[in-house]
Amino acid sequence: MSQSPSVGRNYIWNTVNQVFILLVPLIVTPYLSRVLGADGIGIYSYVNSIASYFIITAILGTTLYGQRSIACVRNNREECSKAFWEIQIFRMLASTICLAFFFIMVSFVKENILIYFILSINIVNVIFDISWFYYGIEDFKKIAIRNFVVKICHMIFIFVFINDSSDLWLYAASVVGFAILGNASMWFSLPKILVKVSDVHPLKNIKDIILLFLPTMATQVYCVLDKSMIGWITGSSYQNGCYEQAEKVARFSLSIVTSIAMVVLPRVANLFENQKKEDVLFYIYKAYRFTTFLAFPIMFGLIGVAGTFVPVFFGEGYDLVEVLMPIFSILVVAVSLAYLTGYSYLISTKQQNVYTFSVAVAAVCNLVINLILIPRIAAIGAAIASVSAEIIGVSIQIGYCCLSHQLEFKNIFEGAFKYLLSSFFMLVVLLIARRYLPTSVLGLLALIATGVVSYGLMLVILKDELFRNNVKMIFQKLRTVVR
Repeated sequence: MSQSPSVGRNYIWNTVNQVFILLVPLIVTPYLSRVLGADGIGIYSYVNSIASYFIITAILGTTLYGQRSIACVRNNREECSKAFWEIQIFRMLASTICLAFFFIMVSFVKENILIYFILSINIVNVIFDISWFYYGIEDFKKIAIRNFVVKICHMIFIFVFINDSSDLWLYAASVVGFAILGNASMWFSLPKILVKVSDVHPLKNIKDIILLFLPTMATQVYCVLDKSMIGWITGSSYQNGCYEQAEKVARFSLSIVTSIAMVVLPRVANLFENQKKEDVLFYIYKAYRFTTFLAFPIMFGLIGVAGTFVPVFFGEGYDLVEVLMPIFSILVVAVSLAYLTGYSYLISTKQQNVYTFSVAVAAVCNLVINLILIPRIAAIGAAIASVSAEIIGVSIQIGYCCLSHQLEFKNIFEGAFKYLLSSFFMLVVLLIARRYLPTSVLGLLALIATGVVSYGLMLVILKDELFRNNVKMIFQKLRTVVR
């Protein structure tokens, strides 16, 4: 295999990838919000949450296990090929079983049957999805380019063919259809990477896969459990629709930050396998610094622009989103730190038991808080439960790493005080500026620009080294391009 590209370049490509995964839904959300309405969005969100349980089970722990396994053997084509087919065959078997159980479940459903059957295709999509392999060999460029083409085509399809609330089924079909097309396209490059192998045993790693499945299942379940419980307890498509839209904004913002964790995971796994522990710590601490540099301003930025963003972006009938967005903004910091600590460090260094424990505790807390708050404050309670669960989970992970002297607390949060202070200053500026700017697209853009400038200005005053070095690097590259 060829030498891996730099972490910085991988971060750029993976950020492009993650942004495009959510960019199309975000771009078309104002249109879909008006065309499908809060009830239509709520129906899709609820049915998708039910289908997600079967998709999660079909995947088991193969995504994380696959990334780590491929990363460890990527320099040996034969071992890499063998690992690929063992994991892929396992995914095919699991997906087939889950699809059968899904159809059994649907036979008892009385409403929205067509949407259920359409979204069942996502279970089949697990078989076609081999992005985990490309993450393992650190080929983030190929994934990003694939997503760019597919998402642009999907966006055009939505604007041309989705015209009113009766097109909800067509929208669902387009989501799963374009996903399969994108995943299938990734198979064409495999013959150039893999070699023929024999003596493949897809079930030999089942123990390790299940160990990684447990935390993945717990994480994904409490990510979709909120939507299911809102539907079960309140019976309100409106509550689910507003929850879906607010979470979508937070997840989009989050993707910019968590991209670094996904890039660091295969690199750390490879370094750990080769017993280069000092290099492991170098990449981890560097990633923590960059994460807090981005996460704090995004969190406070979402709080500051919510009052303008919601009416401009979603239109009328989504007032609840304005309340939910500031709550969900906390996820940006909590989930970013959890990705780095859990995925990039604990799983890469084969300490998945600790990761599993932290996620299990978080999942139980999420369920309990949901049961208490959803009957009282509906979607707001579910949002509080999600944020609380993430904070509890990441606190356990960081606490363990520090108490076991694997990581140092001061190195994890190096520079964090400057970013927190600068972000708070930015929030104050945003709240003041919002009073004088119009509630329009131009007003929203001006508000975002004001936040970026105020955050950067404060970092200049505080003489932050990371910010200064990145600004210098950007100007140097611009001079090179001009010349």
